[in-house]
Amino acid sequence: MKQIIIALLLFNFATVAFGQTKESAFTKVYGQLAAGGSNHNGLMGEMSIQAVIRDKWVSTFSYQNMEVDPKNLPQNYKRGYSLLFLYDAYPTTKMDVISLTGGRLFKMGRKTWATFEAGPSLVSGEKMTFSPQTVITDGFFYTSSNYAINKEAKTTTLGGTLKADFNWALLPYVGLGAGAFANFNAIQSPVGGQIKLMIGWLNTKKK
Repeated sequence: MKQIIIALLLFNFATVAFGQTKESAFTKVYGQLAAGGSNHNGLMGEMSIQAVIRDKWVSTFSYQNMEVDPKNLPQNYKRGYSLLFLYDAYPTTKMDVISLTGGRLFKMGRKTWATFEAGPSLVSGEKMTFSPQTVITDGFFYTSSNYAINKEAKTTTLGGTLKADFNWALLPYVGLGAGAFANFNAIQSPVGGQIKLMIGWLNTKKK
């Protein structure tokens, strides 16, 4: 994780310096930190680099870390618990998503713009299977779950990402954003929203 953050910061610094030359096609380059939620009670965090080309096109390299309820979680699933009502950890599917997306930018003002993107992603995550079992109480101190959980080995698959964001530059180098995302893959397909902090060259000067 530390190596990813350092790489993103170095890339952002280099592209900002390059983007400010007259010959550059880049009109905005900035890093983004985001957090949000998704279906299946999901929580996510994201780090990304976004570049705008000639005020028309946008490209983003992003890394997302997610935790969601397993898509095959039985509706009648009950966790095990102790006499003191200390419950077992709730089963969650953890996923890492690396995406490269591209799309169109629509200017809404000198300091506001919207982006719409799509692209491939590499998804790594866990799968679980749930098997019904008899609930057992161990000496009145512990009651088991009504399902046995088997975690399969972590798998990696290809997916597809869709994004739509609204962006607002508060300052020439700091901005905020909000948007929606969806990722479609064989492990689990989260759909949700997020808010983000943007830091970099936002290019809000009047032409």
